[in-house]
Parts: sequence; C-alpha cells; structure tokens
Amino acid sequence: MLREIFARLSTQPEVQERNRRLLRALSIPLALVVCGLAPAGSAAELLPAPPGSDAKEIARRAEDSLRSARTTLDASMTVVSPRLSAPRVVRFQSWEERDTKRSMVRILSPAKDAGTGFLKLHPNLWMFVPRVERTIRIPPSMMLQSWMGSDMTNDDLVKESSTLDDYTHTLLGLDPSPESNPELPAYVVEYIPNEDAPVVWGKIVAWIEQEYGTPLQQDFYDEDGSLLRRMQFSDVRAVGERRVPFRWSMTPLDKEGHSTTIEIESIVFDAEIEPAIFTKRNLRKARR
Repeated sequence: MLREIFARLSTQPEVQERNRRLLRALSIPLALVVCGLAPAGSAAELLPAPPGSDAKEIARRAEDSLRSARTTLDASMTVVSPRLSAPRVVRFQSWEERDTKRSMVRILSPAKDAGTGFLKLHPNLWMFVPRVERTIRIPPSMMLQSWMGSDMTNDDLVKESSTLDDYTHTLLGLDPSPESNPELPAYVVEYIPNEDAPVVWGKIVAWIEQEYGTPLQQDFYDEDGSLLRRMQFSDVRAVGERRVPFRWSMTPLDKEGHSTTIEIESIVFDAEIEPAIFTKRNLRKARR
C-alpha cells in the first residue's frame, strides 16, 4: 500500500529515489506495529518458567525476603517533588511483629517531625503528634493517603493488605534480564485481587529474583488497567541467607517530578522486640 501511494505522488526519478529512502526509513517502525512487538522487559519477551514453578510460593519468598517473624530497621526516606525547594529527608525507626500484625514506626528527623509515631494494632492504626500531644486514630478511609508527605501511603507503611492472602497469583514467565536489574533473572508474577479483598489496585505485576526471591520491581495498576506507580528495588546485599534490597524507589507515573526513595541503614531479622514497644504508652514517648 505504501509503495502505491508513493508511486502516485510522482513519476520523477529524483523524487522516486527520495520516496524509496523514506519508505525504507518507515519500514522498521511499521514492522513493529504490524507484528505487535512489545518493548523491552514486557511479557512478550518472557521465557517459560522452569517446570514446577509455583506463583504463590514465589510471591511468598518475595515477602519473606523483606520480613521475618519480628523485624526492626533504621532507614531514611528522601522525597522529591516540584513543590519542594529541595529534597526532604525523613529518618525513622521501625519495629514489626508479623504474626500479630503489630508494628511501630517512630520519626527521628527532621526536628519538626521528630517523635511522631505510628502504631498498628490490627485492625487499627494510631498516630501520635508530639507538637499537640495528641493521639489520632487513622480511619480506613485514610489508609491510601500520603505518609509523611511522600509517595508512600499509610497502607504501604503498615501493610494492612496482604499480597499473599488478598490476591490470586499467576506466573507470567521468566525475565532473563529485567530492566531494573539486568544481571538478575526474575520471575514475573501477576497479582489479581480476590473478590471483596480490601485492596485498591486492579493488579500488581512483580519481578522477583529467581534464585533468592528478592523483589526487584512492582508495577501497580488501577481497575481500568492503567499503570499508576512503580516501585524499584536495588542495592541488593546479603543479610544472612537473604538477599535484601537496601534501596526502594517509588515513582508515581501520573505525577511528573515526584519520587520517594527509602534507603535502609540497618535491618535485623528475627529480632528480639519487647512487647511494650507495641503499646499506646510507648507511642506517646516522643524521642527527640
């Protein structure tokens, strides 16, 4: 069809030669459209997963690589936004007890937020604001609001929804060279929410490192199938038998110039945590 169009445009030799060059230039992108080739890193380029691979077990390994029965960590969070004159850095400590679904987070800096605390006593989330000496219960309707002005949500903070219990898992294949970590082959797993599950995402697509189960990337889609945000994990280090990403970068794809990066300073798995940590009394101890 293209050749017929160009032929009708002119019969002059020099114009025909120019048209032939233009036709050759168009042939490559046209072939991509006609053949339906997908961009690098997409499902179209995935390899078949090894026999016996189980999607839910792969998802479980990914969660276990970041969490244990009791986990503590110290970290810093850097928030970048067009409305900020400079990146905002927040340092915090976290304690989590997985089986009881209890967690505690305390802000260490900046000074104006130091002492702010978040306590999850399932199914409730409480926030202590030291400036006004007040404890506030965060209702379920606010779980998706920004946490400390970042691109993370309150639900990201306390993991109220479960990526294991609230989703059905499908193994899409094996990515031999993920875009975010080309040297680490990864399973690609699709998470579809179960009916009536307390989640907002239409689906999640996760890249999970093949050998150790380390999460490398998570893409979050709304119910209409639009990709809204991407979490990428990097700086993978050995912590005992685990391979743990020490850098987590969240990018909202519908907000230009926004990003949030969490960098772990220290993390302890199977830690000894005093039960008193997970109390409202401890929440109100503003440590500056």
